[in-house]
Amino acid sequence: MGFVKRQLVFIPIASDELDMLVGGVAVDGRAAYTVTPELMAELEYDEDETEDAEHAAMVLASVAGLAAHGERVVVVAEVDPSLVRPGEDPANGQVQLTQCPPSAMIAWFAEEPGVDVADAAAIAKGMTIDQAWAQPQVQELLENHDLLWNDKVEYHGGS
Repeated sequence: MGFVKRQLVFIPIASDELDMLVGGVAVDGRAAYTVTPELMAELEYDEDETEDAEHAAMVLASVAGLAAHGERVVVVAEVDPSLVRPGEDPANGQVQLTQCPPSAMIAWFAEEPGVDVADAAAIAKGMTIDQAWAQPQVQELLENHDLLWNDKVEYHGGS
């Protein structure tokens, strides 16, 4: 079998779902975020700005997580593109991930210890990404608190 190009996806989760890194939580038909042609167009990125677009997709995933789970925890995975289906909000990079084996997960992003997201989370709850993005409390959080990158091997000793 030849080399298959992997697609980088960002999966917003609740922190109690981090066990998915070791197969404790299955990923089936889940919203995730990636660099879509629509995202590139929406943010006016050129072909050579993929890294910036990937960062944008991760931040958008974190806002989706804030709205859905009240916190910003994002699992990063490199999946076979055949596992990725179009999502409802492609301009924000949303896709449907049919499944994601733990072996494809490489890292996760989480809030720095001590960062209070309660206000932003309360305001964003149940909103779309665009609605949440427009909230000053969410903007303040995004501008002042970068998420911390964690290697998968750091999770419970990892594999």
